[in-house]
Amino acid sequence: MTLNKALILTGAVALLGACAGEGDSGSEPEVSASAEFNYTAMLANYADNIVQPALTQSRDSAAALTERVADYCHALRNDADDVEPSQIQWRETMARWQQVELLQVGPLIENGGALRNRVYAYGSSAPLSSCAVDQAVVLAEDDALDLSSRSFNSRGLAALEYLLFRDELTHTCPTQIPQTAHWNDRPADERRQARCDYAERVAADVTEGIETVIRAWEPDGGDYRYQFITPANHEASLKALSDALFYIELESKDAKLGVPLAIHSDCSAVACPDAVESPYAENSIANIRENLKGFKQSFNGAEGLGFDDIIRAEGFADIAADFNHDIDNAIVLADEVNESLLSQSQRLLASGSNTVCQNAAATPEVTSDYPACQLHGYLKRLNDRLRTDFITIVNLDLPERGQSDND
Repeated sequence: MTLNKALILTGAVALLGACAGEGDSGSEPEVSASAEFNYTAMLANYADNIVQPALTQSRDSAAALTERVADYCHALRNDADDVEPSQIQWRETMARWQQVELLQVGPLIENGGALRNRVYAYGSSAPLSSCAVDQAVVLAEDDALDLSSRSFNSRGLAALEYLLFRDELTHTCPTQIPQTAHWNDRPADERRQARCDYAERVAADVTEGIETVIRAWEPDGGDYRYQFITPANHEASLKALSDALFYIELESKDAKLGVPLAIHSDCSAVACPDAVESPYAENSIANIRENLKGFKQSFNGAEGLGFDDIIRAEGFADIAADFNHDIDNAIVLADEVNESLLSQSQRLLASGSNTVCQNAAATPEVTSDYPACQLHGYLKRLNDRLRTDFITIVNLDLPERGQSDND
């Protein structure tokens, strides 16, 4: 059900602090429209039970990835070549981070998102450049190279994907780039070792970047937690969390699915395989699945107070249930997709027609040869609820970057 835009929240902001974890998103909340909703407890729940644990898990996974890559580099020096453990750990680390993508608040969005882009620059002004990575590999053979001097387009988890999953050892730069001019003439073992050595440095930099975000939340660091939950900042903190939820529309639905499948206006062809998020590991659908899991956790406040509790407190438990129904449908479908998004986009392009994809997106319950198009349909339903019911009930505006919808 879509609500009249005149509806506003009647729950007043609580001025007293409370312990995190109050409420149970899986049962009837103890608050009501006539009672004060404890925003301090809700925000403390997000800080203590969602954001900081997600960052810690990502940091630990990235540290394990650094160890796996170091082992791989050591094995290469002894004429062994087993990259698979590093690839497996990369997928695990990426899964952790894809959930953090739905929690981009505070330190992750400050300074143009510099800390976030250090870890993963997808969708930023400095997305992966394979040539920039190729250049960095050569430059990093000088131990004096300061990795922080390199652009985000040659660092982070996307650069690690390129280094760990691309089998070809040839560079991807124009002939006039001096750093890579003689790269293809070097022995294969030498090139593979140099790529691995750079990957090890990048993995360590990712770990350090996440650790920097963690410190920014801690009392003896930037103490962003205090800023986040303090009553004076409730409105700004809620708006930040709400804006972060719209990643599921602007990145997951539009950029990750809509453009490669030509459902979004940024692709004017039958399909745009070159726009796929994860072309080397072909991990795109898995990334979107983790985005959905992150969305569900953030919408529901995990096991504590969340946006769903605000919606229920305002008397719209059916809308909260509808949100979770759409989320679960999308996750189930993402779990069942066996063909990569890259392959589906390439097939669609070769077919010469986008009609079957458009139909699948319009009726996602109907099985299609293009399940990625069905997945887009489920995300579109979720997106429509965000733009109407959600922002009306919680009385928040759309994020500035989400003022238009181009599919």
